[in-house]
Amino acid sequence: MTKTRVLTLILLIITVCFSSCSKKPESIGNDLQPSNSLITVSFSDTQDVLAGTFTVPYLSTKMLGYAFLGNINDPIFGISNFDFYTQMSLSQSSLNWGDNAVADSVVLNLCYNGYYGDTLQPLTLRIFEISEKMDADSTYNSNMTLQCETQELANLPFIPKPLTPADTTINRGVLRVPIDNSIADKLIANGTFETNDNFKDFFKGLHLQCDIDATAGAACSFNLTHSYTYMRIYYHNDTDTLSYDFGITSSDVRFNHYTHDFSAAPTPIVFNDTLYNQNLFVQGTAGTRVWIKFPNIHEWANSLNTNIAVNEAKLILTGNVTDTAMYAPPTQLVVAAANFDADTTYAIIPDQLVGAEYYGGYYNADDGTVWFRVTEYIQNLIKNGIYATQYDGLFVYVYQGSYMPNRWVFDGPQGDNPIRLELVYSLIEN
Repeated sequence: MTKTRVLTLILLIITVCFSSCSKKPESIGNDLQPSNSLITVSFSDTQDVLAGTFTVPYLSTKMLGYAFLGNINDPIFGISNFDFYTQMSLSQSSLNWGDNAVADSVVLNLCYNGYYGDTLQPLTLRIFEISEKMDADSTYNSNMTLQCETQELANLPFIPKPLTPADTTINRGVLRVPIDNSIADKLIANGTFETNDNFKDFFKGLHLQCDIDATAGAACSFNLTHSYTYMRIYYHNDTDTLSYDFGITSSDVRFNHYTHDFSAAPTPIVFNDTLYNQNLFVQGTAGTRVWIKFPNIHEWANSLNTNIAVNEAKLILTGNVTDTAMYAPPTQLVVAAANFDADTTYAIIPDQLVGAEYYGGYYNADDGTVWFRVTEYIQNLIKNGIYATQYDGLFVYVYQGSYMPNRWVFDGPQGDNPIRLELVYSLIEN
């Protein structure tokens, strides 16, 4: 092949390449889509939003990993109080005190797990013996209480020190509580405990609570099943000076009890109001939740007179509090399909099943926002008018709120950075 023919061939290839690349990227594929079925991608963030703050009636707190004890006087949420009930077990299969046993002293050790609030303020701990038997098959919720004996077994003012190691073998704090000897006298007077069931029939357990007061305070969490959590009785008999530990096992029944007095806040929270909300409030430990509804989205979709495919729907919440050092926001929130009447029933929305990274709900400390992808939920609203016949909105909760006391305030529909629903959708012309 001559040089002239080679050059001619090269020029021809280059010309064809430039011609092929001259088509605009957004036009590529247009000739594959019928002209009577064009898809237009659009964006909207102006959907109407109804929202309000509601209380959480109760949460299941049976057999949680951590028990909460304390009292917080929150400048925004008011007073929250935390107490718990727990069974105890023998540390051996049976217990024999020996001849002429006499109690010397009793101490309760509680192994800290963490805290929330102000640990520089004192708390006052009181302990009572439970008089009502706890049942492994029963339900125990955050709003339930049990009958207790009237005699105090302990009354201890203390400053929480959850971050002070108990010794070189454990990298966390331990609260040491002197207990009245009367409980040891009662157990010794009963004599031998042949089985753990015999012991639990006789000794129902302990109730630990903190006084409600006006100090800032903290909620302390304790690991009840840790080896450093136990009630130890020091005693002597005719032959020796001894001690015996009563621990809390994973099978011992226990539950947390929470109360909230929102009226104690300097500016009390307005509940059940969906019309004029600048602020919305979420709080764990059966505190508060937020109800959200998009009242006109079905009618808006119908007004477009065509089919709509939702490519992405993002619900965006923007925080407006600055006291996050003392009262850290929840690391994660969750939304669930729910009813306006604020009952306890809800349903997981399909978007949550896709996966955590897709679904979202995580607090972003950089901009103080939380977002959720609710694409399939919104698609169902557009298609059906409501997500399902028994649900008419979304509830926003603190994730793992049974044992997360964290709280957060974010802008409502009337706020400076109001709740918004960002929609990317396609109009499909028939």
